[in-house]
Amino acid sequence: MRLQTVGIVGLGLIGGSLALTLKRRTGLTVYGYDRDASAREKAVSVGAVDRADGPLWECGAVFVALYPGAACAYVHDHAKEMRPGAIVSDLCGVKRAVQREMEPVCRAAGLRYVGAHPMAGRELSGFDNARSTLFEGASMILTPPPDADAEALGTLEALFYEAGFGRVVRTSPEHHDRMIAYTSQLAHILSSAYIQNPLAQDYSGFTGGSFQDLTRVARLSADMWGELFLKNSDELTGQIDILIERLSEYKRALLAEDHGALWALMETGTQIKSELLRHTSGAPHEKLESE
Repeated sequence: MRLQTVGIVGLGLIGGSLALTLKRRTGLTVYGYDRDASAREKAVSVGAVDRADGPLWECGAVFVALYPGAACAYVHDHAKEMRPGAIVSDLCGVKRAVQREMEPVCRAAGLRYVGAHPMAGRELSGFDNARSTLFEGASMILTPPPDADAEALGTLEALFYEAGFGRVVRTSPEHHDRMIAYTSQLAHILSSAYIQNPLAQDYSGFTGGSFQDLTRVARLSADMWGELFLKNSDELTGQIDILIERLSEYKRALLAEDHGALWALMETGTQIKSELLRHTSGAPHEKLESE
């Protein structure tokens, strides 16, 4: 299937960056949709989209870059405006909750649904912070239904590689949410909790790379991340429990002045990180998702 026109719903950081990327790297016609008139005007003025009012019916694929609840609501409200056979792909950071709602709506409308999640982002949001280079070398995760259309999957994979993604990974919504709870959501919660230490108010002159690395994603959009956390709360709370147990082991070793136990904990962490580095050496770069 050769795409000619695609639609992008939501021209914030992710949707805006995808629009810029597709216009820079492909020959596609891109339609953009956003409630914010300013975002629509800017996207047209910089050439990120060809039209901000194009009919959905003309789009061979529609990418929905909204918060999960809003993404599901949009597809529910506009599915009948889309051409039967078109590909619909949400770009949300959780997949089980979205697919449960969106896939049946798409199926009933004759649309081909494939969940997607680009593993890239910035700490800033909005179209003003969108970049045509945001996805270069990043992973794109696809979570197709078990009976997903093979042609639709192949079309999306080819498009994402053309857009500059370094890897396209297929997995289930369940595995996606389990892994994202660990690799992304837990990291954001840890960063947010860490920066709330009273000593953070007096850090000047006492920090280096460690502090900057750990607090990089502490500046969260509470609306977006709160929704993502709550829609994946079972997996995320499980990861928090594991982290608390590891931290408790360090605390017990310190209170007991047990150098051997403390050494073993640190050595285990070092070995795991070293092994991960060996396995990923030469692999495509993966960015921490921060939509």
